[in-house]
Amino acid sequence: MSLANIRYEQYSQKDYPIARELLSYDADGGEEILRVLTKEPDLFRAAYIEDKLVALAQVNEPGSQSYLNVFVAPEYRRQGFGSAMAKYFETELLEGGTEKIRSSFRVGNQASLSFAIKLGYDPYFSSSFMQRTSDPFPLEDLPVRQYKDEDYLVSQSLYAKAFHEMRVRVGCFPDSVIAQPSEKERTSWIKDAENRFVYEFNGEVVAYSHISGNVLSSISVRPDLQGLGIGRKFAMYVCNEIYQRGCTNVGLWCVVGNYARNLYDSLGFKEKYVTQYLRKTL
Repeated sequence: MSLANIRYEQYSQKDYPIARELLSYDADGGEEILRVLTKEPDLFRAAYIEDKLVALAQVNEPGSQSYLNVFVAPEYRRQGFGSAMAKYFETELLEGGTEKIRSSFRVGNQASLSFAIKLGYDPYFSSSFMQRTSDPFPLEDLPVRQYKDEDYLVSQSLYAKAFHEMRVRVGCFPDSVIAQPSEKERTSWIKDAENRFVYEFNGEVVAYSHISGNVLSSISVRPDLQGLGIGRKFAMYVCNEIYQRGCTNVGLWCVVGNYARNLYDSLGFKEKYVTQYLRKTL
């Protein structure tokens, strides 16, 4: 079947049953991607042969660094469809201003690794997905409150510096820089304020955290106050918040080599799997 017959369209919810079946064949990461598809369907593009959905691509918006992942139905693999889709969307991202593209798959998936390397992607870093299924923590009242718009500059600074320092320590991010505040980000943060929290000490915001569903997305503590137990108590508080919202478990991602892994282990988080990230310069 000719690759010229592939038709690309924005993913439509009417195709959800077929998309779910397609992703179910990906034993390593299909369930995770299905969650992303359900939550953010606008990130996905569909590939058709005539009227049949044969592949999906997760394609983030163009930016200095974007994300691309391709999922092809089993009967269409090893026929060039995956390579054709990757090149098609790489071209779109390049034209939109993207300089680097990331992709990912579960560690141990040799077929995906070989496919990515063939397309010019290089290993970047690995991250562990961890999960806690125990009861909520017994915890005293803490000086934690909901995030407000006036907290943006200090919270963004805590978050940006903490993640930059972590990337430098891990050593897999040679081009890491401290992210700068922006009005676009500030607007998105206040729209999501119910999922953001700050920790106060002596009347000042000294730690910031964000959750997404049942996932603890980030937690950052001011460097001069690290080692005092603030991060541990804050993490316990945020876990309890997730439990109070009706979730039965709490998940988080921890970059392999990040010393925060010791904290998560001590709080009862268990590693479920490790994802390998790769990157390509266009």
